Amino acid sequence: MSISKYINRLFFAIILSLIILLYPALSQADISQFIEENYNSSYVEPSNPEIDYNSYDPYEETNRKMFAFNQGVDEAILKPMAQVYKDIVPEGGRESIRNFLRNLESPTILFNDVLQGEEERASNTLNRLVINSSIGFFGFGDPATDMGYPRHTEDFAQTLAIYGVESGPYLVSPFFGPSTPRHIAGRIVDFAVHPLTWYLQDQNEGYRYSYGISEAVVVREELVDILDDIEANSTDYYVSIRNMYMQRRMNEISNGVPSDEPSEFSIDTARDLNLVF
Repeated sequence: MSISKYINRLFFAIILSLIILLYPALSQADISQFIEENYNSSYVEPSNPEIDYNSYDPYEETNRKMFAFNQGVDEAILKPMAQVYKDIVPEGGRESIRNFLRNLESPTILFNDVLQGEEERASNTLNRLVINSSIGFFGFGDPATDMGYPRHTEDFAQTLAIYGVESGPYLVSPFFGPSTPRHIAGRIVDFAVHPLTWYLQDQNEGYRYSYGISEAVVVREELVDILDDIEANSTDYYVSIRNMYMQRRMNEISNGVPSDEPSEFSIDTARDLNLVF
């Protein structure tokens, strides 16, 4: 491959990453499961009062404006599309599509497992990829879970955190949703190494955009009822989403192992939870 062609591919990867980032829930297909397992309908404030989440949000005034903007876009575009999809496609079909999309993320997860030195988790991810891509009919089924290989997620933002890169402050960007500077950089890398980034380069523009929008709708569908319930039972929806985001990141970076030192909580030791459009 010539240098110029390599540069063109890399440029496309970055641009496609930014396009897909307009749909912040894309690679978070397990968000609803995490919420259901960790929060109930009365969730509003952080479960650990010793953690001051406000200190990680120095730009709250601006973030709230961006949050409101994102919610408006979500209510006008993405949520209605997700609701129609939910009403039309049976649950079995939606679950198969979710499995397929999750399987496509496996190479990216494996990439970060290896970078983090997680040999056991890397082996688990590789086994899942092989099993689900074969007897799981290209990932539409998930026999790997039944065979003792449960799914987990990793991303390059977590990898950066493990290597000591600070995340910076909590931010809510237009379209990007809840994030941090480190996470934004991490997602660009994740999408650059995603197999579809390279495959879609050779497809027409309409196909690339259609895929991105379709995946966003699929993931948003999982959250329709859950987010409605959280919003209805929150005294401050912005605070609820922000705190859930921070707890999610802390949970993921520790691989689900709770910390014994709440005072050491840092947004630098967590994983993103992009819940809004």
